[in-house]
Amino acid sequence: MNAKTLYSPILKGKANDLKALGKIPHSLAPHVHALVELLSPNENESIETACVRFADQLRKHCPQNAVSVDLHSIAPEHVTNDGSPALEALCANLRGLGILFTPVFGFDHEPELWDRIAPIAARQGRGLTFRLKIDDLEAGEDAIADIVERLRYAGIPTSDTKILIDLESLGGLDAVSLVRLRGLTQDFIDDALTVAKFGLISVIGSSMPKDVSGVEKEDTKAFYRQEMPLWLNVATGVPSEGIAFGDYGIVHPNFSDKIIPKHPNAKIRYTRGLHHHIFRGYSLREGLKYQQYYELARRVLGSQVYMGRDYSFGDDYAWRCANGEASCGNLGTWVEVDMNHHMVHVAAQLPQILTRVAAGVSANELLALTT
Repeated sequence: MNAKTLYSPILKGKANDLKALGKIPHSLAPHVHALVELLSPNENESIETACVRFADQLRKHCPQNAVSVDLHSIAPEHVTNDGSPALEALCANLRGLGILFTPVFGFDHEPELWDRIAPIAARQGRGLTFRLKIDDLEAGEDAIADIVERLRYAGIPTSDTKILIDLESLGGLDAVSLVRLRGLTQDFIDDALTVAKFGLISVIGSSMPKDVSGVEKEDTKAFYRQEMPLWLNVATGVPSEGIAFGDYGIVHPNFSDKIIPKHPNAKIRYTRGLHHHIFRGYSLREGLKYQQYYELARRVLGSQVYMGRDYSFGDDYAWRCANGEASCGNLGTWVEVDMNHHMVHVAAQLPQILTRVAAGVSANELLALTT
C-alpha cells in the first residue's frame, strides 16, 4: 500500500468542500486521498455544464491534490453539446488541466460503464479505485474474484488498485448491527489480502446526523464517531497492512444539494477526538439571521473542544469571526470552515494512531487514548 495514504474521505464535488480539501496543510496533504463525487446536473442544466464546473473547481481549489473521481452521475447515454461521450470528455478535460485523478468504478454503477472506465484507467497509468458497498462485502469471495478478473483483463495491476469499503451511515445502528458489520468487513479484507496485494484498502463510514433536529435550539450536542472504533478494530487485526480510514467529513452520506430545507438552521460542526460536536443556533430566516454566526463562533471558542486558531484554516476563520475580523458568511462558508477543521484533525490523528497499531496497541487502548 502507499504508506502515505492514511485518510480517504468521500467529498461532494462542490466548491466549498474542495476549498476545504485544498487548504489542508502541505505537511498533512500527502496522507489524504479523497474520493470526489461528481454531482448530478442542476435543474435545467446540461451534463456538459456540470462536468465543466466540476473540472474547473478541482483545478481552482485543489490542483495539487491527488483524488479519485466517482463519475457515476454520468449516464452511459450522456453526451456533450458536440455529441462526444460525456465521460471520456470530462476525463480528457481533467487530464488537460493536470488534475491527478484516478477513476472510480463500483458494482452499483451502470454495468456498461466498466468498458469505458477501465481503458481510461489503463491509459492514465494511475490505477483504479473500486468503491464497494455492504452488498459487495456480503458477496465476499465472489466480489473479490470479480475485481481481480476485471483488473487482469484490463491490464491494471492490483498494486495500483484502491479498494474503498463504503459502509455509508453508521449513526443509527445498534451495537449488534455494528459488530456484525465489523465482522463482515474484517472477513472481506482477510479474504482480499489472501488473493492479492492491493495498493490501498480503506474502511469508510459516517455518524453525522442528517440534520440538527436532534440538537436543541441554541444548544450543543456531541455525536459519537462510530466509524472510528469500527475501523480501529479492523485495522488492529491486520496491522502490517495499514488499513486506511475514511469518512464523509461533516456531512451525512445521503446529503443532496438538490434538497433545500425550508428553514435552515445556523450551525457549526466541530470534530475532536471521538465526537462530532454540533453547535446549533436557530432558523436563518429569523432574528439575527446569518449574523448569529458571530455568537456561534464565540460559543465554539469558549468551549473545551476548541483547538486554537493556529490549528487549521477552519479554526482561524472561527476565531476571526468570533472577534469580528471576518464576516458571518453563509451556509457554504461554514461547510468549508467545518470540513477543513475536520479533515485536518483526522489527518493529524491517523499517523499517531497507526503508529501505535503497528506497535501492537489494542483497539480498546487506542480508543481510550483518542481524545
